[in-house]
Amino acid sequence: MSVGCSQEDDPAHRTGPGWWRPAPGQVADWDWQIDQPYDLSARRAMYDLDLFDLAPAGSRLRYPDGEVVEVPAGPLAGMVESLHARVPRPVVICYVDTGAYEHYRPDAHRFPGHRERVVALPNRPRPPKPGSVIGWDTGWDGERWLDIRAASRKAFAEAIWARLDLAKRMGCDGVEPDQNNPLGNDPGFAITLADQHSWYREVAAQAHARGLSVGMKNGHDQPGSAAVLVDAFDWALPEECAEFNECAELGVFIDQGKAVFAVDYKGSVDPVAACRVHRTHGFDGLVKNEPPTSAYRTRCRT
Repeated sequence: MSVGCSQEDDPAHRTGPGWWRPAPGQVADWDWQIDQPYDLSARRAMYDLDLFDLAPAGSRLRYPDGEVVEVPAGPLAGMVESLHARVPRPVVICYVDTGAYEHYRPDAHRFPGHRERVVALPNRPRPPKPGSVIGWDTGWDGERWLDIRAASRKAFAEAIWARLDLAKRMGCDGVEPDQNNPLGNDPGFAITLADQHSWYREVAAQAHARGLSVGMKNGHDQPGSAAVLVDAFDWALPEECAEFNECAELGVFIDQGKAVFAVDYKGSVDPVAACRVHRTHGFDGLVKNEPPTSAYRTRCRT
């Protein structure tokens, strides 16, 4: 560690045993950018960035059956190392879809039901093909819900765990696993709350098995879910909790000394009012543009 930078000044070392476990208020100055344009020139204590955009040249996804998938260098290739070289050293969280199929990713063919053309995938109201784990669209282009029911997930789980392996090899301090909350979002499969809770827990356990910090992304719209899952996660990242009056659901994280990185969106909320709600609940909140880029950021806790 460089002279003049103590572990107490370095959020990457405020962990206790094991992976990163941020307390409320500990990492108030953070940013979330998962689409272009990127701008990482401002020094933050934590950055949440897309895994595939961070992938350096020569990255690979490896599977138990021996297949190796080449991952193209992303627009932020090499930035994990560059950010970690700063003093004080920031935390780098890698955003990764764990509950959705992404047609545009290099590993798309690993998901049963994959088609070369995304328009060939059945979408509502047409049911998914028998044996396919690819459901209906999430609302984002080229992205579809996965069949996370216990009997189906074994058909695609290795593809998800390979992404976590890549995050570990790239040096990510943790992961923000997204799209694990199909319930109420018309996924094309008869997914239950028990299925959803079980998958959240499995994703968290797999991240921890690799020494990665992991946050509970969304899922708080189902009352009581945060209380059921808080023990499995190190922090939470809820979207739109101020807009939909759902922030109180995440209070269990604060009660257990775990940070909540709440995000509401410009154009959907008044930033001053949303930040007031975030602060009232003890969250380290932001108001961002959607999808989050460098174009807009209001920090709620100073």
